[in-house]
Amino acid sequence: MKTILACGVTLLGLAACTPTDPYARVAAQAVPPSAELKASIVQDAKEIVYDPRSVRNAQISNVATFADGTQGVCVRADVKNAQGVYMGAHNMGLRIRDGKRDVAALEHPLCERADITWQPFPELEGKRKR
Repeated sequence: MKTILACGVTLLGLAACTPTDPYARVAAQAVPPSAELKASIVQDAKEIVYDPRSVRNAQISNVATFADGTQGVCVRADVKNAQGVYMGAHNMGLRIRDGKRDVAALEHPLCERADITWQPFPELEGKRKR
């Protein structure tokens, strides 16, 4: 009986030392993007994407709010490269500060998480440069 109790206490101690995923709570509390944010991303795509008219299969994640007050959203789409070839879907992580895109990072690791919620983003597809 003492051995079982000692094992139980040891396991509880080890469980307390197990590092927790700091982004799991952030991902779980993420909210759908606003129409204003989506419109801003569509506008910014003209500067980021080589051929905005070629965007297809676009998706957007929920918006996550981090401890420092910044927000992040992921966009996934398939676009043509400079040679006019579709390269397959890629993710881009966008940091949002004061409601506007601050930084964009291609293949951001947080956008690869299995707990990210995605929804279609048809507003981004086939936009023409103006």
